[in-house]
Amino acid sequence: MTRGLLAALGVAALSALLVAPAPSYDPWAWLLWGRELTALELSTAEGPAFKPLPVAVCALLAPLGGAAPALWVIVARTGAVLAVWLAFRLGRRLGGGSIAAGALAAAGVALCGGFPGYAAAGAETGWTIALALAAAEAWRGGHPRAALACGVGCALLRVEAWPFLLVAGIVLWRRRPQDRWLLAACALAIPALWFVPELLGSGDLLRSGSRARVPNPGQPATAAVPALAALREAAALLLWPLLAGAVAAVWLARPARGVLAAGLAWIGLVALMAQAGFSGEPRYSLPGGALVAIAGAAGLVALVRAVPGRLVAPALTVLVVLAAAAPKLADLPGVRSDRAWAQGMAADLDRAIGAAGGRARLLACGRPYVGELRGPLLAYHLRVEKRRVGFVPAPPGAVFRSRLHAAAPPEPAAGPPFATAVREGRWEVRVAC
Repeated sequence: MTRGLLAALGVAALSALLVAPAPSYDPWAWLLWGRELTALELSTAEGPAFKPLPVAVCALLAPLGGAAPALWVIVARTGAVLAVWLAFRLGRRLGGGSIAAGALAAAGVALCGGFPGYAAAGAETGWTIALALAAAEAWRGGHPRAALACGVGCALLRVEAWPFLLVAGIVLWRRRPQDRWLLAACALAIPALWFVPELLGSGDLLRSGSRARVPNPGQPATAAVPALAALREAAALLLWPLLAGAVAAVWLARPARGVLAAGLAWIGLVALMAQAGFSGEPRYSLPGGALVAIAGAAGLVALVRAVPGRLVAPALTVLVVLAAAAPKLADLPGVRSDRAWAQGMAADLDRAIGAAGGRARLLACGRPYVGELRGPLLAYHLRVEKRRVGFVPAPPGAVFRSRLHAAAPPEPAAGPPFATAVREGRWEVRVAC
C-alpha cells in the first residue's frame, strides 16, 4: 500500500504538468479556512459545507503560502489516482483474478460521472473512494484497525459514510472487546470534528447542514420527487455496459454482491437525503457509483465468460465499452481548459490586487464584491473572511469583475458610481470609495 501511495503521489505531481493544479470553489474555501485555523481565526459563517479532513490538511499546507493551493490539488489528485489503482485491485479479485475485470473496474471509476473534473479541481471525491476501498481491503485482509482508520478518514470527508462506519463499529465492538475504547473515541471524535469548528467559526452548530439544503438550480432537490431524480442522476454516472454488468453480477459474480450492495446503499442514502431536502447532487452519489462500477466490471466479465463464442464475445465487449466511454473521453480536453482558465484567474487576481493599490487600499475603500462562485477565491487572495465578500455591489466598495469561464459574461454588474481602477488579465477592478 505504501508503494501504491507513493506511486499515486508521483502520478498526481506529474499531472500538474498536463492539467493546471487550480482549485475550484470548495477547495478555495478549505484553503481559506485552513489558513484561518492556523491563526486561530476560523470563520465559517458563509461558504460551502465544512469538511474536517480537507480543512485540516489545508491547515498543514498553509505555512507554505502561495504554494498551498497547487499542493492541495496534488494531494486531492493523489487520492483520485489511488482510487483508480485500488479499483483495479478489487475488480481483479472480484473477477476471479481477471486482469480484464480489473481494467474495466479502473476505467469505470476513472470515468464515473464527473470524476476526472472533480479530481482535477481538488475535490474530495478521490480520497472518499480511495479510503472506502482501502478500508474494504484492510477489512478483508484481517487488519481491523487499519480498516477503522480508513473508515474514519472517509467519514471526515462525507457524512454518507457514517452509517457504513457505524455498522462496522458494531461488528468490531462485538468481535474485539480490546478495541472498544478506540471505537468509543472515534464515535465521539467524528461528530466533534464536524460540528465544533462550525460552532466556533459561525456560532451555528448545524450551519453546514443548512447550507447543504440550499440546492443549486436543476439539482434533484428541486424536482417534484427528489429521491427519484437523485436515483436517475446516479444511474447516469456509470458507463452503461457496467450498469448492465452490475445486473449480471447479482447472478453470475457472487463475490461482487457485497460491493454492489454497498454501492446501491450509498446511492439510496443520497436519494433519501434528497427527499429530506438536501441537494442530492450526482457528485454525492459518485462513491456509490464507483462501487457499482467495480461490481459491474466483475459481472460483465462473468457474463462474457458465460456467453458462447470465447473470441467474439470479448472483442465485442471491448468495442461496446469503448463506444460507451468515448463521450466521456471526449470531455477530458474540456477539463484541461477549465483548469487552465481557473489558474489564470487566480494568477491574474493577485496581479489585479497589486495594480489597484494593494489589499490595504482596496479594503479601505469598502466592501469587496465579486461574481457568484468566486467568493472563496477572492477572500483567500484578499486575506479576509468569506462573509466580508459580497455579490451585489453597493458603494462604497471595490468590485472584482471576471468571467467564470471563457464563454461567460463578466460579473457582477457595476455601473456608476463605480469607476474602473485597473484591468489585469481576466479581471477588472472598479471602485467607489
